[in-house]
Amino acid sequence: MHVATKCSVNANVERGAKGVVANRRNPAKSCRTDNALRAVRVDRQCASEGRPDELHRRGGSGVATFLATCVASATLLGAPLDASAVVGGKGNASTPLSGLDLSNQDLRNNDYTKSVLKQTKFDGSNLTGVSFFACFAKGATFQGANLSLADLEQGDFEGANFTNAVLEGAFVNAANFTGIELEGSDWTDVVLRKDVYQQLCAVASGTNPTTGVDTRDSLSCG
Repeated sequence: MHVATKCSVNANVERGAKGVVANRRNPAKSCRTDNALRAVRVDRQCASEGRPDELHRRGGSGVATFLATCVASATLLGAPLDASAVVGGKGNASTPLSGLDLSNQDLRNNDYTKSVLKQTKFDGSNLTGVSFFACFAKGATFQGANLSLADLEQGDFEGANFTNAVLEGAFVNAANFTGIELEGSDWTDVVLRKDVYQQLCAVASGTNPTTGVDTRDSLSCG
């Protein structure tokens, strides 16, 4: 397996007693993934505790409400949307993000936790480490997007398009990937349940144009 990182990877597939299939990370690889996840969790904790500096950076409830109003006004007036200003956060399910075009932008400082993202376009955007925890993203598109270390846990991505996306080290526990398009996507170091692994391998094909990794190899498909 090709790995474009400084940490080595153990790409062996392990099938445990409960039938879990995973691309297991070795300790060296964990150095990057665990630290990134810890940083995401710290940001969420700071926001919930109301620390002004972190709330300003991540977007508190008042900021989210203000942004929601601005986004709605810009949409009605036909003005171009500055996607870098669209910041989610806890309790942001009402933020009007469905159907918006957030493509080809650096969105690493954004948080889409529990956001409604139906048919939203993230094509070609940098979403490294971004949280999509428990989001509703049916039909969303992530073609060529960088989702490395992103938190997709418990998200609903039914019918989403991940063609040529990089999901290296992403967290996907309990995410719904029913009917997704994944040709050319890179799933290196993504831990999957056996049923999801079988579901993705049944349609996996292509090679990622960014990392050069074969999609089936990244999933360790047999």
